[in-house]
Amino acid sequence: MGSLPPVSICLTTYNRAPVLPGTIGSLLAQSFSDFELIIQDDCSPDETEAICRKYQERDHRIKYFRNHENLRMPGNLNAAIRRATGKYIANVHDGDSYRPDLIEKWKRALDEVPEAAFVFNDYEWISKDGKRTLHRLKENGRMDGKKVALHFFNTFSSCVWGTVMARRNAYEGKGLFNPSYGFISDVDMWLRLAHGNDVAYVPEPLIILTPRETNHPFAFVNWRHHFWTLGMYVDHLKRYESIIPMEVARFTKEYPSRRRSFFLRDMAICIKHSRWDRAREGFAILRDADDIFLKSLGHCFGNHSYLPDWYDPSSWSTCSVR
Repeated sequence: MGSLPPVSICLTTYNRAPVLPGTIGSLLAQSFSDFELIIQDDCSPDETEAICRKYQERDHRIKYFRNHENLRMPGNLNAAIRRATGKYIANVHDGDSYRPDLIEKWKRALDEVPEAAFVFNDYEWISKDGKRTLHRLKENGRMDGKKVALHFFNTFSSCVWGTVMARRNAYEGKGLFNPSYGFISDVDMWLRLAHGNDVAYVPEPLIILTPRETNHPFAFVNWRHHFWTLGMYVDHLKRYESIIPMEVARFTKEYPSRRRSFFLRDMAICIKHSRWDRAREGFAILRDADDIFLKSLGHCFGNHSYLPDWYDPSSWSTCSVR
C-alpha cells in the first residue's frame, strides 16, 4: 500500500452542475499532483452526482461523497475535512477557477513558513458584467496573523476568501467550522487560526472567483449575514484583547456607532437598488434594536409582519458589547 498523499483538496459543492466540470478540471491539472480530491456533495438535486461519478471513474485521486441530507455550510465542509488524510488540507469552492500552480505554491508557502497556520493569496474577481478586479494585499510570504483580525475589525469583512490551505494540526488545535455563523463561518475560522499564529501569503492571483447566482440568498444584502458578522465581531474582540489590547479598546469604544453605520449603509443599498423586500425586512428587524436611532427608524418604517423566518429578537443580544 502506498503512502498517503501530503495534500487533501476538499471541494464542497451544491447544485452547480453546469460550472462544476471547469472547477474539477482545473484541480486535476495542478502541477503538484500528489493529492486526494474529496468532492463533498451537499445532496444536490441537479446532475452533480453523475458528473462527479464520471470523473471518479477516470481519476483514482477523486473520492466522491454525497450527503443523505442537506448539511449546508459549514456542515458540508466539516464532513469533507473529517475525511481528509493529508498533512495539508485545501478548501476550494465549486464554480471558481484555479491556476495550475495553486497547490504547488500553497504547499511551498507552508513549507517555507512552518509557523503559519494557513496560506492564502491574491484573488481575481469577475463580476456579473465581466469586469475583472484584483484583490491584493501588500504582503509577501509571511504575514502576522494579527493583521487578519485588524482588517476584520476595521471593515466588518475578511481579507481572506474561503479558499485556503491549512495545516491539519491547525484544525485539530482550533476545531472545525462553527455552524452558528452559517454561510460565513469561514471568516470565524480564519480569525481563530490567525490568533497567535503567522499566516502565509502568496502575492499572486492564483484563483479566479466567479459571482454567485442572482437567486443565491447571500448574493445581495442579507440581514442574517449582518447578525453573524456582528456576533463574530463581538466574540473576536474578546479573543484578541490579550494580543492587541489597545486596538481592541478602541474598536470596542467605536463599536456602537460603527454597528449603526453598518446597518444604515446596507439599508441605503437596498433602497438604491429598489430591493424593497430586503428593505422591509430590515426595517421590521430594526424595531427590536437596542440602538435608539435604529429602533426609531424601525418604528417609523417597519412592520413586524415582514420579519424573516430565521429572525429572533434575541439576535440583538448576540451582537452587543456589554
